[in-house]
Amino acid sequence: MSVVYSSSAPQLYVEKERINALIHRGEKTGQLVLSSVTCINAVKIDRIKPQLLEKRVSLFKNKVIISGTIQKEIFFVDTENRVRYRNEKLPFSLVVDFPGLESDRKLEVQTHLLDARVDYVLYPARHCLPGSLRQIVVAHILVVIAEKRQLEIVTRVDHFPRALSAPPLYRAKGCAY
Repeated sequence: MSVVYSSSAPQLYVEKERINALIHRGEKTGQLVLSSVTCINAVKIDRIKPQLLEKRVSLFKNKVIISGTIQKEIFFVDTENRVRYRNEKLPFSLVVDFPGLESDRKLEVQTHLLDARVDYVLYPARHCLPGSLRQIVVAHILVVIAEKRQLEIVTRVDHFPRALSAPPLYRAKGCAY
């Protein structure tokens, strides 16, 4: 606890505490485009759901490199009119430019998948020939740079007790004060 003196306010007792905080340094959005061709025995595609599975982040001077895996869940109808499911994993690498960025151990990088869309063309299976599915995944990844800092914050404020410093409010008779 420390005492703060001010000309406009009485003396204050202030309790302070140190906390670890992240200070926002900047953010950018990177666009990722992946294409793939899959042999699939399908006559119709119901839906394709992409999601970001894993990611690794590396900091370099003026650059952030994100590498990882995008998983696609493909729901389709096969040649016997049954709904099927198939899973695919695509590795990726994305470079996002951050002018003035220095590689520092005090920096923390957060990545968030904003949206991911899959455009596709299905060449259906015919007779005994398998079909093929051409896909293009377009994803936007938000990259946030924050600096780790230790800040001192005020957790409690008390007024200086006036009872100890002010004269008594009344005098008793016969008491020479």
